[in-house]
Amino acid sequence: MKTSELIYSQGKSIFSYPFKVIFRDTQVGDEVLIISVPKKIFKRAVKRNLIRRRIREAFRLNCRELPNIKGKDILLVYVSSHILDYGKITETLTAAISKVGADS
Repeated sequence: MKTSELIYSQGKSIFSYPFKVIFRDTQVGDEVLIISVPKKIFKRAVKRNLIRRRIREAFRLNCRELPNIKGKDILLVYVSSHILDYGKITETLTAAISKVGADS
């Protein structure tokens, strides 16, 4: 099975607009971050890639400040139909990942 399929089938789900966060526990050192922007919402690959880049950069810059997410596989699904600016994505991503750390 693919990692994304394992996360979907065995993971817990949290909704924090504009993200649906699905996560599961794994071994330390094997953490995975998967970012999904549905083609159904954004038809153009340029827009999907823009959102993916913003999310990846926000995560990269804030991963040290985020609560304990070590040992977790995380799947982020972007569910908004609007392209949010980088500041808003950073703010909401931090809140969503905080819920993941608090839920464990």
